[in-house]
Amino acid sequence: MEIYLRALCAEDYKLTYLWRNDREITDLLGGNTYFVSEEREKKWVENSILSDCINLHLIICLQTNNQPIGMVNLANIDYLNRKTAFSIQIGAKDYHGKGIGKQATQLALEHAFYQLNLNKIYLTVLKDNERAIKLYKSMNFSADGTLREELYKNGKFHSLIIMSILRSEFNV
Repeated sequence: MEIYLRALCAEDYKLTYLWRNDREITDLLGGNTYFVSEEREKKWVENSILSDCINLHLIICLQTNNQPIGMVNLANIDYLNRKTAFSIQIGAKDYHGKGIGKQATQLALEHAFYQLNLNKIYLTVLKDNERAIKLYKSMNFSADGTLREELYKNGKFHSLIIMSILRSEFNV
């Protein structure tokens, strides 16, 4: 299944709103779960479009029909130190476990390293999200450490693993 990344558009809030309010999806993410109104999500998308030199939000689309199925983010892009935080969300649950995450991560890293000229991509992942950790390790991300009981979510504390990849380690 082939995909491509495209810029976030104003109308994307209709989908991102649904993804952010789906507990099955947000429970897998390394951030808190919170309720988002359509109005707030629309404003977030509008603001994100205008701040894309610091935070780059890209929609993952299927090549066959241009259907948006998720999003990748390069956040807090630091051009001086040449690094950024990475996150990914496959919002269309029918596409979980089909290799989309790996393809989208590959495309996002290529853009970060070869177009933005960054040197380091880092992320945090829930310690018990074994599928995501396996994906990142398969792409040469290294575990840099653990933030113990860093996140309070669903009534308990969760540890996060910090992972990173350097440009010199990408596609080796």
